[in-house]
Amino acid sequence: MFNSRGEGMEGPSNLSLNETFSFFFSFLSRLPNSSVLLLFWNSFLTFCQLMHLALEILSEVTLVDAIREDIPMFTLLAEVLCLLDMIVNSFAHTISTKPVDRYTRPQFTDNGPLAIDAGRHPILESIHSDFVPNSIFISEASNMVIVMGPNMSGKSTYLQQVCLIIILAQIGCYVPAHFATIRVVDRIFTRMGTMDNLESNSSTFMTEMKETAFIMQNVSQRSLIVMDELGRATSSSDGLAIAWSCCEYLLSLSAYTIFATHMENLSKLATIYPNVKILYFYVDIRNSRLDFKFRLNDGPKHVAHYGLLLAEVAGLPSSVIETAQSITSRITEKEVNEMEVNCLNHNQIMMAYRAAQRLICLKYSNQKEEAIRQALHLLKENYIDGKL
Repeated sequence: MFNSRGEGMEGPSNLSLNETFSFFFSFLSRLPNSSVLLLFWNSFLTFCQLMHLALEILSEVTLVDAIREDIPMFTLLAEVLCLLDMIVNSFAHTISTKPVDRYTRPQFTDNGPLAIDAGRHPILESIHSDFVPNSIFISEASNMVIVMGPNMSGKSTYLQQVCLIIILAQIGCYVPAHFATIRVVDRIFTRMGTMDNLESNSSTFMTEMKETAFIMQNVSQRSLIVMDELGRATSSSDGLAIAWSCCEYLLSLSAYTIFATHMENLSKLATIYPNVKILYFYVDIRNSRLDFKFRLNDGPKHVAHYGLLLAEVAGLPSSVIETAQSITSRITEKEVNEMEVNCLNHNQIMMAYRAAQRLICLKYSNQKEEAIRQALHLLKENYIDGKL
């Protein structure tokens, strides 16, 4: 190094860190003016920061080298902590903040029925205090449920509710129901909503068909299929044909299926395939107004012109509504009569399958022998009296 006169000075070679700092401080007092002093001081601070950063990097590298062999163990520990956080802070908190009888521990079977008694939507029930619970029972004897009902009656909510309860059960959480027996599923396939895809140049119907095709190509006997309004994005005849053929294909696989639709003609499937069960959401019609009860009931139910009633509430001109009522009355009268005749002709087959459904339920029941014997006796009496 050189002094202000250009004469050589002995540098801090082979000195310790403390001796080096002492050398710089002693050299600092020999600088001639404040400008040079400030410049040197800034350089010295940069040097100190670099030394500190170098020591931190060296310590981190040393730490990584020390724990490198234990990284798999730390990864497993992180997964365990995440699982505990999910169980304690999510599941346990959800259950502990509800009344005792609101959530129940689900039971599981390999080939038994899917039975949910008084199930509820885990999110909507926290928003609506008067949420109406509904049940479902699907078994090998009745592996397809067709849910019917007017718009806004609760079909889509019901489908989502069943899916959420099964997901909660299979990830280890209590479920919002009075009782639940779940057949373990490998996948849940859903086809819900109407939406186009501009990025792939797919219309609403094309998007619907692509999703349905994916389900048909990947479904198995242990899958749960949930479809909402399949075929409504095209003409009524083509939509009915596609929905009907998809139902028959799923019936051939014996997969558990829940199918919501407005197409009343699909209820004829129950007159051909006894393992098809028809449910409907009850709506009370008074003074040409719909009173939604959100309650699920057994059997087909024809609600005359509910679409027109909603259109009238929305504000369509009365002349348009009257003309539409006249047209749809002539179209549906023949179809309704035919559906009622078919239901009566196949009543005996439906009773036999309902009896088989009850027997499967008793097979997987945990009741005592005497209770099962009484249930079998009652089943026999109801079957003879035609009250199933």
